[in-house]
Amino acid sequence: MANTDIGHGGREAVDIHPPTMAERLALVRQWFSNAWYELRKSKTALAGFLMLSVLGVFLILTPWITTWDPVKQDYRARLAPPSAEHILGTDRLGRDIYSRLLWGGRRLVTISLLAVAFGLMIGIPYGVLSGYFGGWTDTVGMRVVDGLLAFPGLLLYLLIVTLAREWKLEGIYNDLILVFALGFAFFPEVARLARGSVLSEKKREYVEASLVMGEKDSYIALRQILPNIVSPLIVNATVRLGFVILIIAALSFLGLGSPPPTPDWGADLAAARDYMEKAPMIAVWPGLAICYTVLAFNLFGDGLRDILDPRLAER
Repeated sequence: MANTDIGHGGREAVDIHPPTMAERLALVRQWFSNAWYELRKSKTALAGFLMLSVLGVFLILTPWITTWDPVKQDYRARLAPPSAEHILGTDRLGRDIYSRLLWGGRRLVTISLLAVAFGLMIGIPYGVLSGYFGGWTDTVGMRVVDGLLAFPGLLLYLLIVTLAREWKLEGIYNDLILVFALGFAFFPEVARLARGSVLSEKKREYVEASLVMGEKDSYIALRQILPNIVSPLIVNATVRLGFVILIIAALSFLGLGSPPPTPDWGADLAAARDYMEKAPMIAVWPGLAICYTVLAFNLFGDGLRDILDPRLAER
C-alpha cells in the first residue's frame, strides 16, 4: 500500500512500500498458473514438458536411485539379462546398464545445457549490438558470422576435440572443451537470429521515445529491445538442445568423447556393436535414451514456438 502526504510546496509525496512476501508468492503462483494454462493449450508442448519432467526427476535423483557403481566391472556377470539385481542387465564388462544410463544422462544433459547457455551468452549481445548500431559494425560483425556459418559444424567440433586430446586435456577439462566447442558453434546462429529480430524491433515507437529522452544506446539495446525478442531465442535454444545431445553422442560414438570408463550413451552404443547378435539389449537401452531425450526437447521446443508466436496461436 502507498501512504501519501503533502510536502513542502504543495507537492504530493508518495511512500511506496516494497511488496510483501505474500504478494511475491501470489505473483509467483499467478505466473505458474498462466504458464500451465499455456502449456495445456499446446499438446506438443505439454507432451515435451512431461517427458522432460520425467527425465529431470530421474537425473536429479540418480545418486539415490542407483545402487551400482557405473564403472565397476564384474566379469562373472558379463552380458547378464535384466534381473532383480540388475534392472536392465549388464554390458560386456559386467557393468550395470541402469546405473550407466542415469549417470551418463546427467553428464550429457549438463554439458548440453552449458553449451547452449554459453552460445546464448556470447551470441545474444553480439547480435543485438550489431543489429542495433548497424553501419560498419553490423557489416564486419555479420561477415564474421557468415565465415563461421560457412565452416561445417561437425568439422569444428572434431578440430577442437582433437586438439584437446593432443594437449592431453582429460576429465573436467575435456568436458569444458566440449562445452566451448558446442557453444561456440551455436553462437553464429544465435547472433544472426538476434540481429534479425533487432532490425525489426528498433523501428518501434518505444525505441524512438527512448532516444528522444536521451537514453544511452547500450541501455536501449540490452534493457529495452532485448526483453522483447527473447521468445524466438528461447525456442531456438530449446530445439538446439536436442541437436547438441545428438552431436555429443556422435562424438562419443566416434571415440572423441570422454575417455573410458566414463558413463556415456554414445560410447556405450559404440561398444555394444560387437554384441548386438548375442545381447541386443545392451545397444537398445542407450539408443532409446538418446531418442527419448532428443524427442522430448524437440517436442517442447516446437510447442513453445506455437505458444510464443502469436501468428501460429491464432490458427
